[in-house]
Order: sequence, then structure tokens, then C-alpha cells
Amino acid sequence: MKKKLSFVLAFLMAASIMAGCKKTEENTDGLPDITEPTVSLTQMTTEETTTTSEETTTEETTTEETTESETETTTASETTSATTTATAATASAAAAKDWNETEISETLYIKTSCYSRTRAIVGSDSVKKYSAGTRIEVVAATDTGYYKLADGTFIHSDYVTDEEPAAATTTKKVTTTKATEDDGLIIEDDTSAETTQKQPTGSSSVDGKHPKNFKDRYPYQQLSKKEQQLYQTIVEAAYDFKDMVDMPQGLDSDQIYRVYSMVYDNEPQLFWLSRTIPTALGGMLLIDYSHTKSEAEQYQAAIDKNRKEVMKSVNGYSSTISKLKVIYDWIVLNNVCDTTAGGDGSTIVNGIGGYGVIQCQGYAKSFLYLCDYAGIECMTVPGINGVSEERPSHAWNIVYCDNGYYIVDTTWGDPIVSYGNKNYIRYTFFLSNDSMIENTHLNKATMTRNNGTVVKIFDPPACTKTSCYYFKAYNKEYSDFNTAKQAILDEIDSAVKQKKNVVEIKVTDHDLWEQLFTTDIALEFQKYAKGKSSSVSKIMRQRAFTEGSLVVQYDIVYN
Repeated sequence: MKKKLSFVLAFLMAASIMAGCKKTEENTDGLPDITEPTVSLTQMTTEETTTTSEETTTEETTTEETTESETETTTASETTSATTTATAATASAAAAKDWNETEISETLYIKTSCYSRTRAIVGSDSVKKYSAGTRIEVVAATDTGYYKLADGTFIHSDYVTDEEPAAATTTKKVTTTKATEDDGLIIEDDTSAETTQKQPTGSSSVDGKHPKNFKDRYPYQQLSKKEQQLYQTIVEAAYDFKDMVDMPQGLDSDQIYRVYSMVYDNEPQLFWLSRTIPTALGGMLLIDYSHTKSEAEQYQAAIDKNRKEVMKSVNGYSSTISKLKVIYDWIVLNNVCDTTAGGDGSTIVNGIGGYGVIQCQGYAKSFLYLCDYAGIECMTVPGINGVSEERPSHAWNIVYCDNGYYIVDTTWGDPIVSYGNKNYIRYTFFLSNDSMIENTHLNKATMTRNNGTVVKIFDPPACTKTSCYYFKAYNKEYSDFNTAKQAILDEIDSAVKQKKNVVEIKVTDHDLWEQLFTTDIALEFQKYAKGKSSSVSKIMRQRAFTEGSLVVQYDIVYN
């Protein structure tokens, strides 16, 4: 029944997709100091594999920074008179309804302690606290991801299950805090609430005890029964390092390619699996491995050590946005991008274990692996880069954050820049949506075989929400020129003090985006930055990847 309800919610939430801005050519004005780097993109040539490579700027990263801290805002507060408030909530919702409802009639259960809300939108007032295991009567589902209760209030679908819990879940109370100007974090969702999500501990993946059940993965649920059977066979075989397994009858080579690609991309804990598509022979599937079990155990020890450190930081926060930012920042700041990285460059061995450089698949799988341990739904999406004419293969992630699905591209958060430091990190593609990437990330979850056959791996969920986008959540979005210009100057102040390279804000329309990149304005920003420190050499406009999201990005180059 939960699948049926989830389908209703997914259908409603995918009803509208925002339109993006048309890409324009890069402006190269030839100024002596202000420069706009051209984009050099590379494509890796491989055999029939699932590996991908990504596009980056032609520069390289060198030094280090700490992640910026943030204070979370929790808005839930217990109401003494739930009945009265619920009645008022119903009247308020009827007066101004910003969502659509589909009538259903189901008995469900609360899976983790939460509050009902007056309206089915992010940031609405809390009404009544529900404990884990509480039975609720649902009368409707909304296109904003909420279930409507019989009393007219709403509970987000993240907190609901159709299975009656065997025992109540223990929750930890989080003290309510208020975001300050320095924090900048605005939580506009329903999951910055009063409980922390229970974190799966998990044993070593080599022992087959990864915290995420593969049957719960979004891509897996789109497979046919025979394909799911093959998926399970490959996963179980990999844990035992079996090199020959029975294969379900009736599957063609494209289906084998599809399933193995899905396993390789979305089961990051099986890092010893070879990238090469298995050979089918006489009803058997021959599986290759890139590492022996003893080698895998050695790598796993390093992976476990770093994963535990990351999870300590992740578990210090209650909001999903903050947890995801910790993971994002750690991966970007602890890795170096190399588009030619093969082998473990596309796995968590390098991405989390720290054994070498990584490329886009390594970034995506490392992010997915840590999300698995944080209890956050995530998937890897293969595709191609739409910025370069070469169209190199690429990989990124989709995560579920609070009120819907969002896109995360850690690779493009960690570009290779010769003038930069290892502390170079940008957030243009941190919790973005489909409209923001429609000109940059193409052929979503589609791969082309060596024989030219195009194989659709799965249909990714629509990413249409904006409230969790980094620049909205951290109050860095502006709608008028003077306020936006001052915000950039303030960002330059902060960046120069910390010797950071990236200055970025978001604006609300394309004309304003263009205006903030004009030569006169750019020269003004450069003069201001140089006046702040003699170590500033110049600034550089970054527009190749930012137009779709209307992010204004300047890079500061130091002597």
C-alpha cells in the first residue's frame, strides 16, 4: 500500500517543472586583469564499462580549508490545544491553498516522532506532536509531499509508514534555535523538526551488512521481476566474491547491461566489482572483480575510519540540509578531481578511503555511500555533460531533502583551478533542480553501449522544488541590483579575510544576472578586492556553468 501512496505523491509532486534560462555564449572581453576561463572538457575512452568522466575547467586545485559552519533553525513547538489549532488550521488552509489534493482513505503509522502542520507547505505552523508508532487516518495526499489527516492538519510523508512499528522509536530532543545573520540558514521545510533521524551503524560492507537495503533503492524499483532477480544475484555474488552465477532466463544483453550498470552505480559499497559488464555464457554470468577479498578488507578499513569521522559531524545536525552539506563539503575538500582517473578513481576506495584522485563517478558514489549511512535517500545518475561539444560522460546524484527530490553534483562543486586552493568549493549544484541543469546535464540515466545501442538505465524522479537550494536555504538570493551588488562586496570581504577563492550569490532574474557581470561592475569588484588585500591578483567571472541557476560567481586569484 505504501508503494501505491508513494506513487500518488510522486505523481502530484511532479506535476509542474520550472522553465530554465537559455544559455548564452561566453563573453571574452580581453581585459588585462579580469579574465573568463574557457572550459576544457575531456572524454574517457573505455571498453564496455559503466565508468563515466566529467567536465571541469582547465585549472588545478592545491590547498585546504575547513567547512563553513552553520546553525540550524527548528520551528516546531508543542501546542497545548491541538483541537482548537487544528480547526483554525483547516480554515486557514481553505482560505489560501497552495497545493493540490488527491482523496485517499488509509490507515498509516508514524515512523518517527513529528508534528502535524496547519498547511501542506514548508514552514507552516506546528499543531500537534505525534510519537513513533501512533496510528493515523489519512484522507488525502498533496502534491507538496504531505498526507492530510482527518482533522484537516498535515504530516509530511517522510514521517509515515504503512507498517505498524514493533516498538516505538527512541528520539532525541533537539533544542530549538534561531538563525542569526551570520548563520544565514533559513529552514523552510518540515524536517528541521524536533527529532534526529536514527542513524544506521552498519558493519563492514565486505561482510554484506551495508545499512541500505538494495530493494529500497529508487532505480531498483523500476526493474522487471527478472531484472530484479538478476540485480539481487549480482549483489549477493559480489559479497561472496563469486565469479560465476546462474542468470535468469529470457534476459537480453541490453537488460544485463542495464542491471549491471545500475548495481555498479548504486551499490557503492561493492567497490571491488569490476567496471566491465559481465559475460553471459550458457545460462551463467561471469563476474569480474577489481580487488581480491583481502585487498577489499584492507581498503574497507580506511573507508570505515573516514566514514565514522564524517558521520560524527553529520549526526551533530538535525536538518537534512545541514547533514547533506557536511557530506558535500567533506567530499569536495578531501578529494582532487582528475578526469583521467581510472580504476578506483570511480569508487569509494579513493573517494572516501583516500587512496588517490577521483573522477565524477567516484564523487557521485562517495556521496551516495555517505548518504546511505546518514539515512538519506540518494541515487547515482549517469549521463553526459552538455557544456562541451565533446559531450563527455558524467555522473551526479539525486537526493530526497525535506519536501522533494533535488540534484547534487559534487564534481562540479570541486573544479580543477590552477589559481585556486584545495579550499575551492562552490554550491551552484548543491540541491538544485531540473530547470537549473537542463542545459548542462543531459541524457539523464541513459548510457550508450560500444555497439551504439542507447540503454535507459532508469527514469529519475522529477526535481522541481527550490526551498532547499543552497542559496535559498542560506539566504543568499537577491532580487534587486543594489542589494545584490552589496551582497557580492560583503562576500568579497569574507573571502579575502579567509583567503577563499569563491564569491557567489543567486539572483532572481536573468537581466540582473547579466548586469552583475558587466565589465564596469566586474572592474569595480576587482578594485574593491585588491583594496582589501595586496595578496589579491585579480578576479575572474565564472559564467559557463552558472546561467541556468542564475548564480553570480566571481573567483578571487591571489598572488
